[in-house]
Amino acid sequence: MIYIFLALIFYTGAILVGAAASRHANTNLVAAISNLVSAVIPIAVIIPVLSKKTFSSQKFGVVMAVITGLLIALFTLALTKSYSINKVGVVAPIVFGGAIFLSTILSYFIFKERLSLIEGMGLFLLGAGLVIIIYARATV
Repeated sequence: MIYIFLALIFYTGAILVGAAASRHANTNLVAAISNLVSAVIPIAVIIPVLSKKTFSSQKFGVVMAVITGLLIALFTLALTKSYSINKVGVVAPIVFGGAIFLSTILSYFIFKERLSLIEGMGLFLLGAGLVIIIYARATV
């Protein structure tokens, strides 16, 4: 559970710092630097570990990792542009709440993951919140 909370804290920091960067520099440059740093640091940690262990890759996993990297790059470009022209309080809930909503729904179909009644209620409330935020933004 500690890693979930660490991820939450780090990602919240990334949202706020990324928004500040996007408002003070070219959004494409911000996206490029963000992706570069987020790639270099894990590589610097992983390469020494891999050199000490036997590494066997699986083709499907590697292909999916490459596609993930492409999607993250496109996500970062869109996110930094969104931060430069919208309020963080609008962008973050729509993007990240929407990602939770869509990934949960899609994981039901793709991975056959089941939702409990409580999780379903939370998902419904999340969806309702997204509708309210999008409506409020559209009427301003």
